[in-house]
Amino acid sequence: MEKQLSTIGYWLGLICTVVALIMRMLMALKINLPFTGAPGGLAISYLSFFHGAALFFLLAIASWCRTAKS
Repeated sequence: MEKQLSTIGYWLGLICTVVALIMRMLMALKINLPFTGAPGGLAISYLSFFHGAALFFLLAIASWCRTAKS
């Protein structure tokens, strides 16, 4: 189970990192994406994806550490 969490966390972290970098590059080039988020709410920022990537990478590391002990 921990090995699956480690693998899934790694790939989700990698996907979030790529999406965040693409969004950040588009922002740097002053290319505005269409509004992403709930109507009337805040738009989804690239920082949300960076924070998600950190969370998933930490999940992968923690799961890997748990399987390494067993």
